[in-house]
Amino acid sequence: MISVLLNWLYIFIITFLIGLGFFKLLSVLLKKQLSFSFFSLILCGIAVTTVYTQMLSIFCRIGLLANLLLVVLCIFTLIIYPRSFYIEYVKKIKKTFFSWQGLLYIGLILFIAFCTSRGTIHTDTSLYHAQAVRWYEEYGVVKGLGNLQWHFAYNSSYFAFAALFSLKFLCGQSLHCTTGFIAVILILWSVQRLRGFFTHTGHMTDMCCVGILFYALVNLTGCISPASDYATMYMALYLIARWCETIEHDRNNVDTFALLSVFSVYVMTLKLSTGLLVLLVIFPLVCLIRAKRTKDIFVYLGLGLLTAAPFLIRNVIISGWLFYPFAAIDLFRFDWKMPVRYVNIDSSTIKVWARCLYDPNLIDMPFREWLPIWWAAQERYSQMLILTNILALVLDGAVLLHKIRTKARLCWNTILLNLCTFSSLAAWLFLAPFIRYGLAFLLAVPMLSVGMWLGMWPKKSEPDSFYKLFSGCVVFVMFFVLTPYWDHYFVDDVVFIKQNLTQPYYLCQKNYDTSAMEEYDMNGITIYCPKEGQITGYDYFPSSSYGYMIHTTELRGNSLKEGFRSLERE
Repeated sequence: MISVLLNWLYIFIITFLIGLGFFKLLSVLLKKQLSFSFFSLILCGIAVTTVYTQMLSIFCRIGLLANLLLVVLCIFTLIIYPRSFYIEYVKKIKKTFFSWQGLLYIGLILFIAFCTSRGTIHTDTSLYHAQAVRWYEEYGVVKGLGNLQWHFAYNSSYFAFAALFSLKFLCGQSLHCTTGFIAVILILWSVQRLRGFFTHTGHMTDMCCVGILFYALVNLTGCISPASDYATMYMALYLIARWCETIEHDRNNVDTFALLSVFSVYVMTLKLSTGLLVLLVIFPLVCLIRAKRTKDIFVYLGLGLLTAAPFLIRNVIISGWLFYPFAAIDLFRFDWKMPVRYVNIDSSTIKVWARCLYDPNLIDMPFREWLPIWWAAQERYSQMLILTNILALVLDGAVLLHKIRTKARLCWNTILLNLCTFSSLAAWLFLAPFIRYGLAFLLAVPMLSVGMWLGMWPKKSEPDSFYKLFSGCVVFVMFFVLTPYWDHYFVDDVVFIKQNLTQPYYLCQKNYDTSAMEEYDMNGITIYCPKEGQITGYDYFPSSSYGYMIHTTELRGNSLKEGFRSLERE
């Protein structure tokens, strides 16, 4: 637990200063002073350091050098900003933490640190996340890595962030505290934002903050895992909440919307399933075009391309495909390129498992046939969450009709946000409806609906009793239906805390899981594979969960750095 807190302190200092330096540089490029909040600096720093690490990984491994370069950049930021700036921030932090409010924040930090020091290692972390992080640490990137195990071709940018702050070169153990860090930052931001609930005129942001706290409740036992799903869902919820906050409190600030659009590209690099959120760029783009801010358009476009470029380059290096597992875009003919058969099998496997069919041969089963099978396979509390989303659509319809009836002004930015969120939810349902893949949208849709409803509640002078009765009943039923979901995870978390109070992880963090392994020789290089099951973990490196993939893969040269290629030829 102590190691977790120290690691968080280091991550906080780095991300805060990198975010500060980024805003300073952007202010120079745009020739205008940008306003930014404390939490915005940290979230920006997370995104920038992730992009930085991906870029650096193309040329070298991620370890001491990567961290030293970041420290130098942070020192440079300290130099260009006046000392009075930091004194002011230190005063604010000191004032906050030496208060009753500060006691709450300290308690939350210690509680999440407790959960991050122990807990349940996600199955996929033992399957490939830990190995993906270690590939960053040992080599940065190697050609055709997906041929060794196709999970490595998923290439979530989150593994770059996790590897950067694992600090194996310093600790002797690869720390995995980044999910907990993201969780605690967003929990603190949400709690701080919700303190002013009754003074806010709009409540979309407030309800999205409730959604973040809901997700933290669901994911409490998983804070220890550097799982791409967890980071993606947190960041998607934050993006939606910040977009709402800007609509409610600074709707004319086009620069903030433009920066959040760039942030949506970063979220997409965490996991492609969030890609439809990039459509949010439509609003700031239209505004910038109308204002004839051509230079600023190119600046923000450049930032978006810079964010996506290392992710796409790594995709091609690791798998030979621009987007994996998506075989429709076939541009390259490298010798390390993964066979199209692998891509199609993996894509089909993801979909049929998410649909609870478990047989790739059933990939073409019609929606109307697999939907009842999928629904029956869901736990009751998950079914209740899905029903809440259906009720949210009903509530949205009621709110929209009420606005039309009362001739209220429609906010097209809010409509765009809802369309992007609904589209992401629909894409999740039709493509791969595994609950954890789309949990951010399953929480965001009802929270946005209730937030809009609270903002549209009729005044006493408005004789609209039917709308009050109908919409109020829908919200009440939504709350009632959702109760089993949060109740299930609340009980699970209480049990988790009781079971882990006596675990010996108050000084050092629990290490990755592992299993018994057997060795395979590949041109003089030892490759490990589990004797039973698919758990590889971190310690045995390099590993593949699938023995048959080892047998169908060869080294491209005499070392791991030269990468892998499949023995199958297209």
